Amino acid sequence: MSSEQDNAIKSEGETLSPAETRRALWVAAIAWGVFGSAWMNLITGAPFVSFARTLGASTFMFGLLSSLPFLGVLAQLPASYVVERGRRRRGLFLRFASGQRLLWLVVAALPWAIPSDYPAARVGVFLALVVLSSTFGNAGTPAWMSWFADIVPENIRGRYLGNRAALATVTAVITSASVGWILDRNSSYTVFTVIFSTAAVLGVIDIWLFLLVREPPMEKQEGPPWRLRNVVLSPLSNRPFRGYLLYAFSESMVFAIAGPFFWLMGLEVLEIGNLLSNLYIMIIPMVFTALTLPFWGGVCDRFGSKPLVGVGTGFVTVFPICWMMASPEQYHALLGVAAVAGGVFGAAIQVGDMNMLFALTPRRNRSAYIAMLSMAASLGWVIGPAAGGAIAQALRGVHVELAGMTFGNLHVLLLLSIVMRVVHVFLIVPRLPESDSQPSRALLRHLFVAPFLRFRGIFARPRR
Repeated sequence: MSSEQDNAIKSEGETLSPAETRRALWVAAIAWGVFGSAWMNLITGAPFVSFARTLGASTFMFGLLSSLPFLGVLAQLPASYVVERGRRRRGLFLRFASGQRLLWLVVAALPWAIPSDYPAARVGVFLALVVLSSTFGNAGTPAWMSWFADIVPENIRGRYLGNRAALATVTAVITSASVGWILDRNSSYTVFTVIFSTAAVLGVIDIWLFLLVREPPMEKQEGPPWRLRNVVLSPLSNRPFRGYLLYAFSESMVFAIAGPFFWLMGLEVLEIGNLLSNLYIMIIPMVFTALTLPFWGGVCDRFGSKPLVGVGTGFVTVFPICWMMASPEQYHALLGVAAVAGGVFGAAIQVGDMNMLFALTPRRNRSAYIAMLSMAASLGWVIGPAAGGAIAQALRGVHVELAGMTFGNLHVLLLLSIVMRVVHVFLIVPRLPESDSQPSRALLRHLFVAPFLRFRGIFARPRR
C-alpha cells in the first residue's frame, strides 16, 4: 500500500494502516514484554511478601494485602461506561495506568515517611496504596482491552500473543531471579526503596510508549444511548456468558485460597529464601508455560477449551500436593515436579481461558463483558486470600505430627485448595458453555494413550 493510501486511511479516521499496525504491534510487544513484565515482577512475589512481613504484617493482614486490591475491579464498571459512551479509549488508559505505576514511588518512600514505631500505620498505608494502585489499573483495563483487541489482527492473534508472552516470560525470569538473589543478601528498606522506585519508572515507560500509537475509532453505537446499568445487564442477558462467569469465579477461588501463601511456605516453613521461592513458584512455571503454549494452542483448536481447562486444572493439583509433602530437609525434587507440572498444565488452562474470552465476548460492547468477567474473577481473589489468611491466623498454633512430618496452618490451606480443585473439575468445568468441544477422556487418550500406541507400533511384528 502506498504512503498516499496510508495517509488517506489515517485522515478518514478509519482502521490503522498496515504501517501503523506494524508499529503498534511492535510497541505493544516491547512495552509489556520488556518494561511491563519487569514492573510486574519487581512488585509481586518475593519482594511483595518480604516487604509486607518486614513492615510487620501478620498472616491475616498478609491475606488482606493479597485480596483487597482486587476490589479495585469495581472501577471497571464506570470505566466501561465511559468507554462505551464516549467511544474514546487512549487517553483514559494512559492517565489511569500511569497513576497505577507512579503510586509505587510512594510505596518506595513509605518506610522513610512513617517511623518504625508505628508498624500498624505502615501496614495500613501500604494496604491503602496497593488498593489505590489496583483501582487505577482496573479503571484503565476496559479501555486497554478494547483498544488492544482492535490493534491485533485476528488472523495473527494467537501467534502474536504467544510471541509477546514469550518475551515477557524471558523478562520475568531475569527480573525474578535477580531480585530474589538481591533480597537473599540484603533486604533492608533501602533495597526495597530502590526496587520499587525502579519498578515505577519501568512501569511508566511501559505505558508512555503507547503515546506512539494512534487509537483506531470504535464502531458507532447502535440502538438507545448506553447507560451505566447496561454495563451489567448487557453481559448478564447472555446466558452462555453467565456460565462463563460462574467458571471464572470458581477458578479464581480455587487458586486464590492458598495462592499467595506459597511464598510464606517457602520463606517461613521450608526456609528456602527469596531466590528459590521465586524459582519454584514463578520462574520454572513461567518457563514451561512459555515452552508449551504453542502445543496447547494446537490441542485447543482440535479438542476445544472445556477439556483443556478440565484436564489442566486436574493435573495442576500436583502443585499443592508436592508442596504439602515437602520439608526443609527434602524439597528440591518435590518442588521441581510441582513447578514443571504447574507450568505445563497451567499453560493449558491459560490457552483455554484466553480462547473462551475471545469466543464469548462480542466485539460490540466488549469492554462491558470484560468488566463483568474481571469482576467475577476478582471476587474470587477478594474472598480467597482473605479467607485463607483468616484460617491460617486462627490455626497458627496448630502442629500435627504425621508420618514423620509436621503439618501446620499453611498445610491446611493447601489441603483445602486440593479439595476445591477437585470440586471445580467435576462440578463447574462441565457446565462451561461450549457445546462443540470433545470429552476430556478424548484429550487424555490423545495425550497419554495415543503416544504409547504409536511407540508400541514401531516394534510390533508385521502380520503375514
